[in-house]
This record gives sequence, structure tokens and C-alpha cells, in this order.
Amino acid sequence: MKSAGMRPKLVLWLILVVLTGCSLPSPPPPLTAAAAQQTLDSWNTTYFKVVEFYGLHNPGDSAGHTQVAYVSMVNPNDAHQKQTIFAARFQLLTQPDGRQQWFLTSLTSHSSGLSRRQGWDNLMVPAKETGADASR
Repeated sequence: MKSAGMRPKLVLWLILVVLTGCSLPSPPPPLTAAAAQQTLDSWNTTYFKVVEFYGLHNPGDSAGHTQVAYVSMVNPNDAHQKQTIFAARFQLLTQPDGRQQWFLTSLTSHSSGLSRRQGWDNLMVPAKETGADASR
């Protein structure tokens, strides 16, 4: 008889434990076109200048942890200022403290043919955005 009175309290306690211990994961922070463009504009100003930002593309990563930005760039030190199309890959990474942040991880071009990739594929540049959204 005594255990019958404890059962509702046990059920209530279990519900509270489950609700406080289990939370839905928050959606990843979006990579905005402004943040991607700002990152590309500022990461290597000596050899890389964005002439035109075409936009962002989700390459099919169902979790949304990869975005590719397509840009036209020139080398500011080149006398001919030849424009080249680059694909800039941004990855959403989880930091040790649990925060998620977008990083520019590669910047490649196939301008010399599909068998010759040119660019940088070992980057780890945090995406940054100016203005009011930078504090998020």
C-alpha cells in the first residue's frame, strides 16, 4: 500500500529528470552571404581580392554543415588583373566549448583544367561578419 502512494511521485520525478536532462539540439547558425563575403574580402588581401560574389550553394550536405561560395577574384599584385572563378568551402565546426562556428576551409579553382586544382585547401579561417550580426 505504501508503494502505491510513491508511484505518482516517482513518475513525476522521472518526467522532471527527462525534461531537464534532454533538450533538443539547437539548429546550426546560418552562414550568411555577408559573412562569407566579409571573410573572403579580408583573409588574404595581398594575393586575393574579390571582384564579384556570386552566392552560396549547399552541396547536398543534409545537415547543412557545408556551404560553398562562388567568387570571381583577381590578384591585386598582377599587372594583367586576370579574373579567376574560385569555390570557397565553408564548414560548420563544433568548438571544444560546444559552440558552433563557420570556418573557411578551402578556396580552389579549376581554371587550368579539371585535372589541375589551384588554390588553398588547408585553411582554417573563422567566418566573420560586421555589423549587428557579429555579436551572435
